[in-house]
Amino acid sequence: MEFIKLRQWSASIPGPTISELIENVKKGQILSWFKELRQKHGSTFRIWFGKDLMVFFTDPEDIKQLLGNNNLLYKSSNYKIVTPWLGNGLLTNGGESWHTRRKFLTPAFHFRILSEFKEPMEENCRILMRRLDEKIEDGEFDIYPYITLFALDVICETAMGIKKNAQMQSESEYVKAVQQICHILHKRSFSFWQRNNIFFKFTQDGRKRDACLKILHDETHRVIKLRRKMLEDSKITSMLEAEKSCDSFGQKKRFAFLDMLLISQMEGVPLTDREIREEVDTFMFEGHDTTSSAIGFAIYLLSQHSEVQQEAFEECMILEGNEKENMPYLEAVIKETLRLYPSVPTYARYITEDLQVGKLTLPKGSNISIMTYLTQRDERYFPEPEKFDPQRFLQKDKEQHPFSFVAFSAGPRNCIGQKFAMLELKCSLSYLLRNFEFLPVKDFKPNALPELVTKSGNGIKIRIKSRGN
Repeated sequence: MEFIKLRQWSASIPGPTISELIENVKKGQILSWFKELRQKHGSTFRIWFGKDLMVFFTDPEDIKQLLGNNNLLYKSSNYKIVTPWLGNGLLTNGGESWHTRRKFLTPAFHFRILSEFKEPMEENCRILMRRLDEKIEDGEFDIYPYITLFALDVICETAMGIKKNAQMQSESEYVKAVQQICHILHKRSFSFWQRNNIFFKFTQDGRKRDACLKILHDETHRVIKLRRKMLEDSKITSMLEAEKSCDSFGQKKRFAFLDMLLISQMEGVPLTDREIREEVDTFMFEGHDTTSSAIGFAIYLLSQHSEVQQEAFEECMILEGNEKENMPYLEAVIKETLRLYPSVPTYARYITEDLQVGKLTLPKGSNISIMTYLTQRDERYFPEPEKFDPQRFLQKDKEQHPFSFVAFSAGPRNCIGQKFAMLELKCSLSYLLRNFEFLPVKDFKPNALPELVTKSGNGIKIRIKSRGN
């Protein structure tokens, strides 16, 4: 009955046919097609994904209303694809359960967080630099695989407190499992057959996914036991004791996100080991895939704009070691990268009750999608929207709609890891810019794909030159 009502209601909203969608997914140019849909149908349009109705919003005024809504807290059905891995972690959870978890995760997440995490980021930058040194004489190459392994190393140390050495051991079982499951999930999110197939786990991809899940979940469980024993041996049972603790050299002990959760559990926060695993796995997935996407696209854009790269390089030289502080130009470069290539191209929610948005009343059972990629290309707020221009974020006198740039989302479900992501982006780009000059590859343009995270279908091809520091 609900489906029939949705079908009837959807006839009042413009949008493409299913066959148009299938045709454009096959072409692999889905973002260009979305731009065409907005030009043709206006700022709001709908698409049927099999039996799921998705209404897309791109106007900042509508987005303000949607992201600021305290009742719109359930993710849409397409997030179910990642549930076998992430369970009911912060990304996939909804409603009151999400609200409770977010409330007690926030202090754990911000506990000494920036001072704790900068060091492992820099250590892994040094490894990345040594690996890239080998590519200086090689001409053009795809930098993206190097960036993803770097981001995976950083997230393993900061989320779980363990060194995985992914950059040096890219053939390790765990590293391959992370890469393979991300590939399977991306593939499934755009396949009608796989997306709605209740027998997916019996397919070849389903069996591969389950094998990866076993490796990933077993490892997180192993590390939870390991870190709990470490805390017990150190006699740390509260955040206060953690704050004061030092190692045998008198240095302040470094704590990972997992340690914060285990200490919270000791302090009486109602967290089971399964819930801790879900949050750590969520942080692992969100924290390595999104940052590697942003770093990759930033490097591509810098390679294409030598004057921007030079200005960013000069700031990085002056502010070396101060990446935790304000770096106005590099931050503007990062924001402009995220405007053009948002790491999360769309935020989707499930409508549990009829919802009024502007003049539209959305029926219960439908899904809404905030199309970040299109919102941040609105000519009213970003003239010449396809142009890479960091100055947009340095103009103090310009009035900007607060919801025209939502790369980290906004409202109650904004990105909890925003400060972490900005620190990693600043650390890594600052380090790389001080050591290398990024040069363009003739006729190369990344093919941005709106998977779970924005990825380039043809990699990030560049050339590099040593700055000889």
